[in-house]
Amino acid sequence: STDYGSTYERMNDKVGSKTVLSYLYICPTNKRKIMVLTDPEFESSVLVSSDEGASFQKYRLSFYILSLLFHPTQEDWALAYSHDQKLYSSMDFGRKWQLVHEHVTPSRFYWSVSGLDKELDLVHMEAHTPDGNVQYVTCRAQMCTESNRNYPFPGYVDISSLVVQDDYMFIQVPTSGRAKYYVSYKRDPFLQIKLPKYSLPKDLHIVSTDEKQVFAAVQEWNQNDTYNLYLSDTRGIYFTLAMENVKTTRGIGGNQMLDLYETASVFLLGVAQLTVLCPCLGITDTASIISLSADDA
Repeated sequence: STDYGSTYERMNDKVGSKTVLSYLYICPTNKRKIMVLTDPEFESSVLVSSDEGASFQKYRLSFYILSLLFHPTQEDWALAYSHDQKLYSSMDFGRKWQLVHEHVTPSRFYWSVSGLDKELDLVHMEAHTPDGNVQYVTCRAQMCTESNRNYPFPGYVDISSLVVQDDYMFIQVPTSGRAKYYVSYKRDPFLQIKLPKYSLPKDLHIVSTDEKQVFAAVQEWNQNDTYNLYLSDTRGIYFTLAMENVKTTRGIGGNQMLDLYETASVFLLGVAQLTVLCPCLGITDTASIISLSADDA
């Protein structure tokens, strides 16, 4: 649809009736540019359009794409993650693809952040070593030989812990005792995150980093279906408790979900699916809308 949903045209009519499509990706810097993946059960191809889907060019692939990630500023650059955990890059809008790295963790790869990384084509990723450990690796998208790779954190990290977001980078370190989390602010060396001494976290999720501080959800050792919410200083090192015992819900596959909605620097905790038990703020009602801002904390 090009008229905000008033009318629709079948994309299959433009790419061939026998072509089975799976996912569509729109370039964030040029909405006219679209990449569409074919269903890997039938073929491995990518279809590209530079005119909002009016016409497509089809390119065969030697691998099956599981997900795509456009560059935040360069409209022709994209990363592709394959079914066999390989990461590829294209700098010409999907025409040619080059292997970046093998054994990459799903959803743990990121393009460079403008103003922080020196090279626009830098890729941040979490990769597995031959002996089964996990490392944080950076390299340029089309120059990722072993000699050109860098390891910003000196040691192994926990799987699926790397987050590169705005001014911050986060990782978790494998340990047999209390979980240890590290943060890098504006690409400075990693420092250990400092939660209050009484906090014994077993799980930590980064909720937001776009207000010059970190908003995080932490599950303590004695919590099963609730999280505590914390706010940090500007560098993301020191955290203060903002709200306790926020109820989670079960999503598809049994994953825990925490409903948070941001509106003008205020977070709203979901109405129907949330129970808030927070005597410290005088709130004990079920199914109430709770707003939280940095000033409240």
